[in-house]
Amino acid sequence: MDGDTRALRVAIVEDSREIRHRLVHMLEASARVEVVGCADDVVGAVALLDTQRPDVVVLDVRLRHGERGYNVLRHAVLQHPATRVVVLSNFDWPEMRDGFLQGGACAYFDKALQFEDARRWIVGQADILNH
Repeated sequence: MDGDTRALRVAIVEDSREIRHRLVHMLEASARVEVVGCADDVVGAVALLDTQRPDVVVLDVRLRHGERGYNVLRHAVLQHPATRVVVLSNFDWPEMRDGFLQGGACAYFDKALQFEDARRWIVGQADILNH
Protein backbone atom coordinates (compact mmCIF):
# COMPACT_ATOMS: atom_id res chain seq x y z
CA MET A 1 0.00 0.00 0.00
CA ASP A 2 1.27 3.47 -0.76
CA GLY A 3 1.60 6.25 1.79
CA ASP A 4 -1.79 7.77 1.00
CA THR A 5 -3.82 4.66 1.69
CA ARG A 6 -4.27 2.42 4.66
CA ALA A 7 -5.49 -1.11 5.08
CA LEU A 8 -9.12 -1.70 5.95
CA ARG A 9 -9.22 -2.92 9.55
CA VAL A 10 -11.59 -5.89 9.87
CA ALA A 11 -12.82 -7.79 12.94
CA ILE A 12 -14.40 -11.21 12.58
CA VAL A 13 -17.13 -12.30 15.00
CA GLU A 14 -17.92 -15.93 14.24
CA ASP A 15 -18.33 -19.01 16.43
CA SER A 16 -17.01 -21.53 13.89
CA ARG A 17 -13.23 -21.91 14.03
CA GLU A 18 -13.23 -23.18 10.42
CA ILE A 19 -15.19 -20.20 9.11
CA ARG A 20 -12.99 -17.77 11.08
CA HIS A 21 -9.87 -19.37 9.60
CA ARG A 22 -11.34 -19.28 6.08
CA LEU A 23 -12.31 -15.62 6.45
CA VAL A 24 -8.91 -14.57 7.80
CA HIS A 25 -7.10 -16.40 5.01
CA MET A 26 -9.45 -15.08 2.33
CA LEU A 27 -9.44 -11.45 3.51
CA GLU A 28 -5.74 -11.18 4.25
CA ALA A 29 -5.02 -12.36 0.70
CA SER A 30 -5.80 -8.73 -0.17
CA ALA A 31 -3.08 -6.24 0.73
CA ARG A 32 -5.88 -3.75 1.32
CA VAL A 33 -7.28 -5.66 4.34
CA GLU A 34 -5.88 -6.26 7.82
CA VAL A 35 -7.76 -8.61 10.15
CA VAL A 36 -7.32 -7.02 13.59
CA GLY A 37 -8.89 -9.83 15.60
CA CYS A 38 -11.52 -12.49 15.99
CA ALA A 39 -14.13 -13.28 18.61
CA ASP A 40 -16.64 -16.09 19.03
CA ASP A 41 -18.99 -14.61 21.63
CA VAL A 42 -20.60 -11.30 22.59
CA VAL A 43 -18.16 -10.39 25.39
CA GLY A 44 -15.15 -11.03 23.17
CA ALA A 45 -16.74 -9.14 20.28
CA VAL A 46 -17.51 -6.07 22.40
CA ALA A 47 -13.95 -6.05 23.75
CA LEU A 48 -12.58 -6.41 20.22
CA LEU A 49 -14.67 -3.50 18.94
CA ASP A 50 -13.77 -1.29 21.90
CA THR A 51 -10.02 -1.94 21.74
CA GLN A 52 -9.35 -2.34 18.02
CA ARG A 53 -11.97 0.02 16.57
CA PRO A 54 -12.24 -1.81 13.24
CA ASP A 55 -13.58 -0.24 10.08
CA VAL A 56 -15.67 -3.34 9.33
CA VAL A 57 -17.07 -6.14 11.49
CA VAL A 58 -17.99 -9.44 9.86
CA LEU A 59 -20.74 -10.77 12.12
CA ASP A 60 -22.49 -14.12 12.43
CA VAL A 61 -26.12 -14.24 13.61
CA ARG A 62 -25.58 -16.97 16.20
CA LEU A 63 -22.47 -17.01 18.36
CA ARG A 64 -20.97 -19.36 20.93
CA HIS A 65 -23.30 -20.65 23.66
CA GLY A 66 -26.32 -19.62 21.55
CA GLU A 67 -25.58 -15.92 22.01
CA ARG A 68 -27.08 -13.50 19.51
CA GLY A 69 -25.00 -11.54 17.04
CA TYR A 70 -27.68 -8.86 17.18
CA ASN A 71 -26.28 -7.81 20.59
CA VAL A 72 -22.94 -7.12 18.92
CA LEU A 73 -24.67 -5.14 16.17
CA ARG A 74 -26.44 -2.97 18.77
CA HIS A 75 -23.15 -2.27 20.53
CA ALA A 76 -21.48 -1.34 17.24
CA VAL A 77 -24.33 0.97 16.21
CA LEU A 78 -24.47 2.73 19.59
CA GLN A 79 -20.79 2.87 20.52
CA HIS A 80 -18.99 2.77 17.15
CA PRO A 81 -21.31 4.33 14.56
CA ALA A 82 -18.53 4.68 11.95
CA THR A 83 -17.93 0.92 11.98
CA ARG A 84 -19.66 -0.91 9.15
CA VAL A 85 -21.22 -4.25 10.09
CA VAL A 86 -21.68 -6.96 7.49
CA VAL A 87 -23.62 -10.06 8.49
CA LEU A 88 -22.49 -13.43 7.13
CA SER A 89 -24.89 -16.14 8.24
CA ASN A 90 -26.50 -19.47 7.48
CA PHE A 91 -29.86 -17.91 8.37
CA ASP A 92 -31.12 -16.28 5.20
CA TRP A 93 -34.74 -15.86 6.24
CA PRO A 94 -36.21 -12.54 5.08
CA GLU A 95 -37.25 -11.67 8.65
CA MET A 96 -33.72 -12.29 9.95
CA ARG A 97 -32.11 -10.36 7.08
CA ASP A 98 -34.53 -7.44 7.44
CA GLY A 99 -34.08 -7.29 11.21
CA PHE A 100 -30.31 -6.98 10.95
CA LEU A 101 -30.45 -4.47 8.09
CA GLN A 102 -33.05 -2.35 9.90
CA GLY A 103 -30.93 -2.64 13.06
CA GLY A 104 -27.96 -1.02 11.35
CA ALA A 105 -26.06 -3.69 9.41
CA CYS A 106 -24.78 -2.42 6.05
CA ALA A 107 -25.05 -5.76 4.27
CA TYR A 108 -26.26 -9.33 4.87
CA PHE A 109 -24.90 -12.39 3.04
CA ASP A 110 -25.75 -16.09 3.08
CA LYS A 111 -22.67 -18.17 3.99
CA ALA A 112 -23.76 -21.07 1.82
CA LEU A 113 -24.39 -19.10 -1.36
CA GLN A 114 -22.76 -15.68 -1.09
CA PHE A 115 -19.37 -16.17 0.57
CA GLU A 116 -17.49 -14.72 -2.42
CA ASP A 117 -19.98 -11.84 -2.68
CA ALA A 118 -19.29 -11.05 0.98
CA ARG A 119 -15.53 -11.10 0.36
CA ARG A 120 -15.89 -8.69 -2.56
CA TRP A 121 -18.11 -6.37 -0.49
CA ILE A 122 -15.63 -6.32 2.41
CA VAL A 123 -12.54 -5.74 0.24
CA GLY A 124 -14.48 -3.06 -1.65
CA GLN A 125 -14.87 -1.13 1.59
CA ALA A 126 -11.13 -0.37 1.38
CA ASP A 127 -11.84 1.76 -1.70
CA ILE A 128 -14.51 3.69 0.19
CA LEU A 129 -12.17 4.15 3.18
CA ASN A 130 -9.40 5.61 1.05
CA HIS A 131 -11.49 8.06 -0.97
